[in-house]
Amino acid sequence: MREAAVAIVYPDEETFDAHVTSVLELLPGTRAFPGCIQAHVGVSAERQEIAIFHIWESQQHLDDYLDWRAGRGDLDARSKTMRREQSFSTFSIP
Repeated sequence: MREAAVAIVYPDEETFDAHVTSVLELLPGTRAFPGCIQAHVGVSAERQEIAIFHIWESQQHLDDYLDWRAGRGDLDARSKTMRREQSFSTFSIP
């Protein structure tokens, strides 16, 4: 079963643009990762939020991707400059 992942990132106002740049730089690697069907980013400058949307072939593909990103340090790279912890949810796609 396919799996969707949604993350919302809440950077500090001073680092918002740097966060957007960083997320956009990671996007090609996400799209090229085995099992990724789609990956998109939405930006709200007004709310200072970045939304990241992924669809994966399976939960296992998503887990492999998250392990890979964590191993590289990508998931923690900007955590010190966030005003609050990111939200992360997954949904099975019937």
